[in-house]
Amino acid sequence: MRLVRFAAYLCVVLLGSMAAAAEDDAAAAHDDVYLAGFAAAIVQRDFGLEVERVEVSGGVARIVIDDLEEHHAERIADAVARIKGIDRVYVFETGDESKALDSAYSNDEEDDEVDNGVELLPRDELFEPLIADPREPHFSAIYQWYLDDPELTHVGAANFGETFALLGGPIWGGRWEIGLLGGVFSIFDLDAPSYDLVNSDFWVGPTLSLRKSWFSTQMRLYHQSSHLGDEYLLRTSTERENLSYEGVDLLMSVDPFSWARLYAGGGAIVHSDPHLDPLIAQGGGELESPWALFDAIRPIAAFDYKARQEQDWRDEFSGSAGVQLENPRVSKLRVQILANWFKGNSPNGQFFERRIETIGAGIHLRF
Repeated sequence: MRLVRFAAYLCVVLLGSMAAAAEDDAAAAHDDVYLAGFAAAIVQRDFGLEVERVEVSGGVARIVIDDLEEHHAERIADAVARIKGIDRVYVFETGDESKALDSAYSNDEEDDEVDNGVELLPRDELFEPLIADPREPHFSAIYQWYLDDPELTHVGAANFGETFALLGGPIWGGRWEIGLLGGVFSIFDLDAPSYDLVNSDFWVGPTLSLRKSWFSTQMRLYHQSSHLGDEYLLRTSTERENLSYEGVDLLMSVDPFSWARLYAGGGAIVHSDPHLDPLIAQGGGELESPWALFDAIRPIAAFDYKARQEQDWRDEFSGSAGVQLENPRVSKLRVQILANWFKGNSPNGQFFERRIETIGAGIHLRF
């Protein structure tokens, strides 16, 4: 019943958000004005150029500048295209607004040779990685304190991986991408003399992503295999489970505002050893402050919910809150310093039947 109530509540929220995004033109216009002001400030501060006019509409920025040199146009387009919410940049010189001096960073399907076909190694992932999902492939180092656990207390988690876009192109007024995910999720017993490796999970598989305006979706096919550490096996004489499985999941996400996102979906395990009941439900939300301190420090918060048929639909909650360090004019890299809380069945494969609760903090890298 808890799962049904949660699913119903999440559907109401998603539908409400979609309706609000479709009807609230005033809010969208306000966001465009904010993005235009942000773009103008970047050009004036970083390039020392006077901006005659900046217009932003539907993710497309048009910037008009006096005395523009072509190499400036390329650098300006690069810097402005890194602003979240701006997908295409046109830079014009006063009196020559019929010709775009640079449109290298665009994902609109109109008037762009790259976007009329298939693009190799697209610049951005269409489906933003989930902040609070403990099994989202990314680079991180986390300290975890296990509460009332019979075996582990102080644990270090080291995760490596990423989802890479390989091919992309326009479709139905939006964009599609095919990518590849890969990740390693490991935990270490910090109370052991040599910080024993306890468990490692390996993920790999293809992805298919779609995005149109504030809606995005991603389907993943993946393989997971799970392994206990040698030192841990020798110390505890634990009997290892030969846990591996292949699964598929589909998530849908709406971000009608630059500061908020909701997602929901589910998946199924299509083959497993040993046998696992297949169905999985997932949902969550994320908040990012519209303002960043010194244009570099942005407060963020997120939560993730899962329920699995294998665990009789028992709740799994994960929450994260902290700050994001960013410099979109220079790099796509975002460094997140987050406090984390998790309660539910362990996400670590060899311990998937064990209920745990952890609190901790860590550093996360998002490319």
